[in-house]
Amino acid sequence: MIRASQSTSFMDEIAAEPGGEKIELCFACGTCAATCPIGWKDNEYNPRRIIKMVMLGMRSEVLSSSFIWLCSACDVCYRHCPQGVRISDLMKALRHIAVGEGHEPTRSAAQVDEMACSGCGLCAAVCPYEAIKMTPGWTFGQPRVLPTVDRLLCHGCGACGAICPVSAISLQDRSDAMILVQIREFAARMG
Repeated sequence: MIRASQSTSFMDEIAAEPGGEKIELCFACGTCAATCPIGWKDNEYNPRRIIKMVMLGMRSEVLSSSFIWLCSACDVCYRHCPQGVRISDLMKALRHIAVGEGHEPTRSAAQVDEMACSGCGLCAAVCPYEAIKMTPGWTFGQPRVLPTVDRLLCHGCGACGAICPVSAISLQDRSDAMILVQIREFAARMG
């Protein structure tokens, strides 16, 4: 990986990362921002603005921003981009550099209880962010294939926990017991 220096711009550094190669093709048409479902939910999220900030060399602002962690990799923007810029890959390149410089997301990530896990793989199959991989491991001195969560890819959506037949995977800050308390509180307010 190339580190920024006097002769290397931030945009060149991103372009050298896997996934960042097409950043120079962006001509800021706004298609990515117009088609982004994350942008519909959070009008502060704007992929075009992030790319512009990279082009302007706003390194610290981009790498410390929570916005680079919001892309869901749905690739709706890519299907509409006239230049074929894959924003999801570009965001992965930005995340890679951000992590290398000590910036990480503050959101909850899924965690696995290896003792309870049956190794069925449903969590990995259902994860829309490809944040869960089935990897060989050992439990109780026996070889097993268990899920491992890449916390940098995990968006904390909870799909894995919802499908787990043995409740062996959950979000760090949201256990089943905590969710039940929230449901009961909501029902009491509504009732």
